[in-house]
Amino acid sequence: MRMAWLMRDAGVSCPFSRTDRRSPNRSRFGRWTLAAGALAAFAASAAPGQSLDRKVAMAIDKARLGAARIGVSILDCQTGVELVSVHPPASANANGAGFTPASNLKLLTSGTAACILGPDYEFRTELFYDKGRVIVKGCGDPGFADPELLEKMHMSLDQFFDGLLESMTKTRVVELREVIVDDRVFDREYVHPDWPVEQLNRAYCAQVSGLNFYANILNVYVSPGPHINDLAVARSEPSGSWMRIQSLAKTVASKGEATTGVWLERDNKEPYAFRLFGTVRTALDTPIQVTVNEPNLMFAKVLADRLIRSGLGNPASPPQTRLCLPDEELSEVGQALGVARTKIGVVLERCNVDSDNLYAESLIKAAGHKLTGQPGSWSNGTAAVRMELKELVNGDMAAQLIMADGSGLSRNNRVTPEMITRWLRAMAAKPVVGDVFVHSLAIAGEEGTLRKRFKGAKLHNEVRAKSGYITKVRTLSGYVINAATGRRVAFSVLVDELPSGDDQRAKELHENIVEAIDAWLFNQTRNAPAVPAGAGADR
Repeated sequence: MRMAWLMRDAGVSCPFSRTDRRSPNRSRFGRWTLAAGALAAFAASAAPGQSLDRKVAMAIDKARLGAARIGVSILDCQTGVELVSVHPPASANANGAGFTPASNLKLLTSGTAACILGPDYEFRTELFYDKGRVIVKGCGDPGFADPELLEKMHMSLDQFFDGLLESMTKTRVVELREVIVDDRVFDREYVHPDWPVEQLNRAYCAQVSGLNFYANILNVYVSPGPHINDLAVARSEPSGSWMRIQSLAKTVASKGEATTGVWLERDNKEPYAFRLFGTVRTALDTPIQVTVNEPNLMFAKVLADRLIRSGLGNPASPPQTRLCLPDEELSEVGQALGVARTKIGVVLERCNVDSDNLYAESLIKAAGHKLTGQPGSWSNGTAAVRMELKELVNGDMAAQLIMADGSGLSRNNRVTPEMITRWLRAMAAKPVVGDVFVHSLAIAGEEGTLRKRFKGAKLHNEVRAKSGYITKVRTLSGYVINAATGRRVAFSVLVDELPSGDDQRAKELHENIVEAIDAWLFNQTRNAPAVPAGAGADR
């Protein structure tokens, strides 16, 4: 049984793009990853960083992360000089030089997709009508009716469907027999084998399809029944006559010690059947989110319902829904009904600012499809990343990369800090694509997964970065950017094998190192002339 869980009293909390907002100008060596006595040699190797290397060493020592593996690379994007390099001794590392990157892997995924698909690329989901059939041609767009994007556009799901079907409701449809989804842009391996089975009900483990819909989840809204001990009321979005949510949760008194604690259990034998358990004192402000099986087919079912509700077809004989066959020929010369578009800039931002795994996995499969002409898969998508890494950085780095998925949810991914910083430098230097990529990263202290980070820091420069987290892993990589000169420093701080309870210390280490970089860059650029953005890239 798989469950989606929400505790109220515990405080658990398309075609647009955010504007470009720039921030105002603002030892125990034996416990870290260098061998004892290595300080002098380390400082000498990092001489171009002046005192930066010592500040990094002090930050690592202060963090007291015990047996954790720590890797650091700090790279001057203007000169290509690596200012600081920290890595574990090879003999102590069972994984070679590699670190588990968690969501820092999205930097490679999103950058590769931006390069292969191009900065002007649009995901297009198209609908056609042909001889009694509505054909939905998917493109793997993760933003297709994404509830987060709909909310930002102040659009309901009903309004989304109204816009999508506007032309069809104005047309006299003689016959409506089938709704067919052509999702062959991607393979039908919806779930990566490395993902934790016990978490597949969670939104961050949503299935990946050639037709994604509503982030491939259900939002289930729960409220108490009219009387004590009555069953709680649950409604879902999307919804349909074919969906069943059996409420077994009880209503409890609004006063007293009882709390609202509810969970959903998914019936794995019946695709769209769920059971709700727990106690409900007051209506939940936040919906419970649970993933769905075969989201491509769910869209077909929702669409069929909407067509009947719009007066199209025969309610007594609703259209059948199915996925297309592997070699089926489907006409695209019938009547065009509608198209939904999502710009790649929006997809990159959701991938990196919000660290949305579905977006990352869709990007890697889209890149694999564009490169090979075959259905996008984790195999050809990761091959595309290695190809771009070899071309933009070098073959040695590409050979070191071990990549299983696109989001970093797999624990079998391996990168090195220098691989990340060299990649960041190369991406920032690319015309047009570089700007799209850099601005897809969250601004520290302001948005996305970095909104609550760096709150006590007084930064002189802008910090754009990508955080990463899975159990025992904390990572942060990105840029410190001097707005006046355009000069950038790329950084990557990777921590894995993190002891239990040391998560906050790892985050403090990230921020202390970034603050040291910020101070160093401020001193370097205080009287420096302007430098063109992306100058001095590796090719």
